[in-house]
Amino acid sequence: MSWTWKFLKNFEDFIRENDLLTPGDRVFVAVSGGVDSVVLLHALISLRQRWQLEFQVLHLNHGIRGVESDADENFVRSLAESLDLACFIRRENVPALRSRGKMGLEEAARVARYRFYEQALQETHFDKVALGHQKNDQAETILENLFRGAGFAGLRGMPVKRGPFIRPLLWAERAEIRRYAEEQGLSFREDASNVDLRFRRNRIRHELLPYLQEHFNSKIVKTLNHLSEVAAETEQFLAVQAKLVLEKCLLARNSTKIILDIHRFSNYFNIVQKYIFKDLLLQMGAKESDLTFGKYDALLKLVRGSQKGRRVTITEHLDVLLDHAGLVIEKRQPKAAVSLNVSIGTEVYLPELGVRFQMKRSPKPEKSDLSQKDSNQEWVDFNSLAGKNLKIRTWRPGDKFIPLGMKGFKKISDFLTDEKIPLHQRNRVLILTADDRIVWV
Repeated sequence: MSWTWKFLKNFEDFIRENDLLTPGDRVFVAVSGGVDSVVLLHALISLRQRWQLEFQVLHLNHGIRGVESDADENFVRSLAESLDLACFIRRENVPALRSRGKMGLEEAARVARYRFYEQALQETHFDKVALGHQKNDQAETILENLFRGAGFAGLRGMPVKRGPFIRPLLWAERAEIRRYAEEQGLSFREDASNVDLRFRRNRIRHELLPYLQEHFNSKIVKTLNHLSEVAAETEQFLAVQAKLVLEKCLLARNSTKIILDIHRFSNYFNIVQKYIFKDLLLQMGAKESDLTFGKYDALLKLVRGSQKGRRVTITEHLDVLLDHAGLVIEKRQPKAAVSLNVSIGTEVYLPELGVRFQMKRSPKPEKSDLSQKDSNQEWVDFNSLAGKNLKIRTWRPGDKFIPLGMKGFKKISDFLTDEKIPLHQRNRVLILTADDRIVWV
């Protein structure tokens, strides 16, 4: 059995075991020109006939290394032509993207690549994008995530597949890939930036991992990849548990607000609560980078506490609030500042609040009408309003009125607290005034 044959067998077995390809798939292969992506393309082509696969090459010129980046582009174009494959190439000014997005150069390059890949998928009927990451990349990613404080989820590293993105070489170490390239006589490009020790990723690759291999564990790459597999399995289990628990705790949900039953929610393990928070906050627009250890710690303290009205700010547009209604995750909306003159016999619609307001004159009501308890309807003596300036508006701090049955004034804020109106609903409360005196809350 030749070593090359064994490599290709392991490659195909990994694809089958992880369900990465289906016969007839149309696959983009992301080729940078480096050894990993060139070997990926070469190994995939060996499956083309038996699996009835269709391939095209994707290459993004990052514009980071000037003439070297252009040489990479020309190399990939020539490689695709030699294999009779279509090649989609796009240029992106990553340094400019970095400046606009206020992010690191490596992060900007990653954002640009995936944006390009997703656009290519949207513009075609292709099914997947194959990426050339391997075991050493995985080990480096896990250590990078650990140093970044990414938590348990970071130990999972890169998934074998995520949506349309697949990593068929994640079983192989860098040395195996290089040996395959040498035995097949494959040409590839060396990226000089991969040895630039200004980047932490390169220091992990060229300094830390070799040190760990020499002084602590000669199989550290394999060990870290095993850790990744265990973390991925645990992560999958916790994600499923979180969804089951969410179904039991969910009270209400719309595009701007999610309300959980705090009593049920607080009975579950902290780790399950964290996974529910993560899932919901990401759905509401937060980014992974927003969900720091400190934020999770603050959220768990919020759940354990009993101080109504306390909130944790996740982003400038997203809060988690402990309220009378429960645990509220809400997108922060600017308070609606309603102030409209109204008159008897007209109807007003306030779309920002979803409220329709109408005043009409009625003949003398029955006592049964007056005794009905409906917070959305009120009877007022017509003669007491006639000739006055009537206005419907949102209440303001300091507003006072005399509640029915009382002689003295009461602040609206205190009244809403006594009535147990949830904090997240109070900015929707309107008042009717007559010559600036409050008639109805």
